[in-house]
Amino acid sequence: MIYAYLGAKGGVGNTVTALLAAVSAKRSGRDVVLADLTGDFGVVLGTAPDLPGIAEWTAASELSLGSASALAVDVAPGISLLPRGSGDIDASRLATLWSLLAGKPRVNIIDAGRGRTALSQVSGPRVRRLLTMTCCYQALHRARELVPQVDDVIVLTDTQRALGLADIEAALGRHADAVLAVDRSVSRWADAGLLLDRGAKPARSLDVFL
Repeated sequence: MIYAYLGAKGGVGNTVTALLAAVSAKRSGRDVVLADLTGDFGVVLGTAPDLPGIAEWTAASELSLGSASALAVDVAPGISLLPRGSGDIDASRLATLWSLLAGKPRVNIIDAGRGRTALSQVSGPRVRRLLTMTCCYQALHRARELVPQVDDVIVLTDTQRALGLADIEAALGRHADAVLAVDRSVSRWADAGLLLDRGAKPARSLDVFL
């Protein structure tokens, strides 16, 4: 299965949420492949910025699982990263990549970016699209047009916000499929490059998707 995480807008914690999903999958004993369409996985995990990856794969004359696997780098035991790479990504060839990855018995997690562009890059019969949003007016405004096109909605709640979970669910006309409470320690772990090591507890809220 392919799990494609996308944000209603930038800065909603989509990349961190996707990485917590990787922690959740790994805790259940499953290997994980992280596919990075934005470059943000690499930034949070501290990998070299010039690694070849998805951009180079989509530009190749022959598309194969073997050539994609050769680009992956290990970032933790049982978790590998398929970097974004350099240059433009040929979005018309991404469906082939998702199909190839889905054929293996592991969890594949995509950081798809945000908005309609992200949606257009993650489609296919075995792709599950998950929208990440915070309890803020701007995220809510942008999420309303995306919700009909995604499979699941993940809401990050924050006691410092005026809006709460009930407000978000009422405005979207649907219940959240998962709820994560904003935890400042998670941000510190992400900044320190320790998220995959220490994120087991907050990741439990995402076990529902496995």
